[in-house]
Amino acid sequence: MPRMTIAERLRLRARENARVGLQRDGAALMGAAAGPMIRLGGRHYISFVGNDSLGLASDPAWRAAVARCFALRSPSGRASRLAGGRSPLADDAEQAFADYFGFDECLFFPSGYQANLAAVTALLPRGHDAFADRRVHASVARALPLAGARIHAAPHNDISRLRRRLAALPADAPQPVVVTESLFSMDGDAPDMEALAGLCREQEAFLLVDEAHALGAWGPGGRGFACGDGKGTAPLAHAVVGTLGKALGFWGAFLLLPRGFRDLVEENASAVMHSTTLPEAHAAACLELARRLPGYEEQRERLHANTALFRRLLRERDVPARGLRHIVAIPVGDENAALRLAAALREEGVLALAARYPTVPCNDALLRFSVTALHTPSMLRAAADALARRFPRTRDGAPPAPEHMLHR
Repeated sequence: MPRMTIAERLRLRARENARVGLQRDGAALMGAAAGPMIRLGGRHYISFVGNDSLGLASDPAWRAAVARCFALRSPSGRASRLAGGRSPLADDAEQAFADYFGFDECLFFPSGYQANLAAVTALLPRGHDAFADRRVHASVARALPLAGARIHAAPHNDISRLRRRLAALPADAPQPVVVTESLFSMDGDAPDMEALAGLCREQEAFLLVDEAHALGAWGPGGRGFACGDGKGTAPLAHAVVGTLGKALGFWGAFLLLPRGFRDLVEENASAVMHSTTLPEAHAAACLELARRLPGYEEQRERLHANTALFRRLLRERDVPARGLRHIVAIPVGDENAALRLAAALREEGVLALAARYPTVPCNDALLRFSVTALHTPSMLRAAADALARRFPRTRDGAPPAPEHMLHR
């Protein structure tokens, strides 16, 4: 009997994914992340699938600044950081980011996925206990087994239960590491960062926070919820992962660290050791971005106002929504039901992401709307009206209670 080939195995998996509503089709949303109003197949859509929350990727002044940086500097890093790829310009740009966000040191990475991979594998020593929130990003979840730490799945945003688990560790146990997000990428909810930081101080735990969706968009000067203020106020976290590819309108990511940690991460993270460093052109653009960050307050205010308006419009229309800020999660539950609702909204001219397993837990699918500073009130009203018309209701007209709410 002939062996099953890799291609046959992959096609079989794709058919099974389609049966249970887990198929992916990037072409269906091609270009949808480019702005709040896009054209696909001859039709205009209001897009909520992009993460360019401040609209900087569409800003002509910022785009021109990036173009100048790449016109004047090398577009290739040429070598890894530890094999000659490090440069004084990159050191200056990393220090500018560290200073702005209130940390001592910073490391740049090509992507947030790689930054989380490096942070987890370098900062979670073998044999230490790692408490990771159940809803952490896939990049953290994939990295955890590689670190060799003892992994504990922490209840989502439940500080009291986390306290009991940390307190139960033996007195002579090595320093535990707590990993969470300051603004969860799918649900849009957040832990109480002050309380979590206090717990980590009390239990002498190291706190690593992924701020990918907060930095640039929220907090004083866009410094998020776990960073310092760059003026002497200490960060709430020991280390923070940030991305340039969302609110900051660029590409790549960064890891903010305490003094003396940058060299230790370089020496212990394969993602650093075995990757070509980012080019000087990228460092020059980051240095320019650091200078511009304080000046984006108007964009942040528009984002915050749009977020408040959209959430109010959904409440007025009895459409349930999770979260607190510009990531608005509409709970659906069933994977195929989420796909049907996303397709129904496309018919109404609205694009939203149907987030399904493994991006979210199985049978806890949702529609994810990413509000930006470029959405207009009329766009937000149109999307809320479309949701009100298309969201599934019970016979008495009320929205069905999602399973995750019934069984908490």
